[in-house]
Amino acid sequence: MTERIEHFYHSLSHELQSKLGVCFYKEVDVVALQVKFYLNTIINSKTFLKRIAKVTTEKEQELLTERYFEGFFKPKGNKGITIVKDVIRYVYHAISHQSQKSNADFLIFITNKKFFSYSKPIQEALEQQGKKVEFIVWDKNDSHFNNQQKVHLPKTDFPAFWKKGYFEYHDFTTLIDRANGFLPLLQHKKLLLIEGDLEAQHVLGFLGKTNGFKTYCLQWGFFGKTATKPGWRGMPYDKFMVWGDFFADNFKRYNPKLSIVACGHPTLQENSILEKGNVILFAVQKEFGEHITTQDVLDFIHFAAQTATQMSDFKIIVRSHPDFEIPETIKQDYQSVPNIIWHDYKNFSLNQSFEEAKYCVSISSTVSLESVAFGCYPMYLKINELPLQIHQLWAANAEHKHVFEETEFVSGILHLETLNLKNYLNEFKHILYKNLGTTAVKAIVQELST
Repeated sequence: MTERIEHFYHSLSHELQSKLGVCFYKEVDVVALQVKFYLNTIINSKTFLKRIAKVTTEKEQELLTERYFEGFFKPKGNKGITIVKDVIRYVYHAISHQSQKSNADFLIFITNKKFFSYSKPIQEALEQQGKKVEFIVWDKNDSHFNNQQKVHLPKTDFPAFWKKGYFEYHDFTTLIDRANGFLPLLQHKKLLLIEGDLEAQHVLGFLGKTNGFKTYCLQWGFFGKTATKPGWRGMPYDKFMVWGDFFADNFKRYNPKLSIVACGHPTLQENSILEKGNVILFAVQKEFGEHITTQDVLDFIHFAAQTATQMSDFKIIVRSHPDFEIPETIKQDYQSVPNIIWHDYKNFSLNQSFEEAKYCVSISSTVSLESVAFGCYPMYLKINELPLQIHQLWAANAEHKHVFEETEFVSGILHLETLNLKNYLNEFKHILYKNLGTTAVKAIVQELST
């Protein structure tokens, strides 16, 4: 499946680029961006995955490519209405956004409130070296999550609606106008981005190359949860700092020209891998586009509870997610099962759940990967028939089995119980994470300083 998707991706990308050529809007090629992220919406859609699964001949592959080639050229909206909306947005930002002058050495671009805590140890390490660190946010609401730090919300550049490509590639010309509002702050600075797959982050990466600031990207999560997200392809940053060699090798396939350095995970701490009791952690996750529906998550919770009834000599922890509360009705349905423990994320830290568990099960969550640092064996449950690349990656790369169908889960656990998992996990941990905690932060800061 992955090979078919790759073939489709490169074929359609080549055909669209050949047809459209290049079109620069304020120093950024909007054609390349539009094509890349158009493909993003395609190859991660349920409809496409079902269609490409049925492809058996080269002719069928060509017809599928042609179908999505034609889909790119959709009618555009009313130009007059577009101009009015963009000018109103410009005026609103001019009135409501604040962007003070800054003498910071580093600026951290925050696109999610959780990135404040994720970047905190890096910020503190830089400040201990006498560097000044401040934050830039994209959305006004994000600025309220860190009142103790200096947070910038830059204004928007005026929309150049008279320029070529403004309407044809409006999804990205508006992002470029927004990002251009950041430029007075960013010149001669270093910008740290987290995750790096968003359209706005790619725009800033391109602008950095022509406007005198460097962009460094820090890994958060893993593209393998999708059918390979194009946002993680052709990343335009000066440097991409990943957790370990496993991730460096896999990201390199999609970014052959990018400088990728394995530094480690800055917030996971080093833990000795100890012998643990019979405890399985089921980490509930939120919906994930068309790949993981609400019903899939509910099925996962029911499966965890039903596993408890089959494996009475194991303790089963079911952990809620900040964006997916476990319904009380489900808890009541299984209140007579004595070996289920419900860990609400509000009352139990993730570390507390990891410290108890011997196995960590999810559908596609990065939590399963992070659990390795605590001596948990990572497992993935195939809850539906849609392909998730993380399942294929584990099947291809791991010496031990990590991906299980529902019908083989119990027997799979019993087989793992016969193996020496401690030694395996010790080696596996260092493949996933070159460093953890303070040591990782030092490595990241060193890369930021070069």
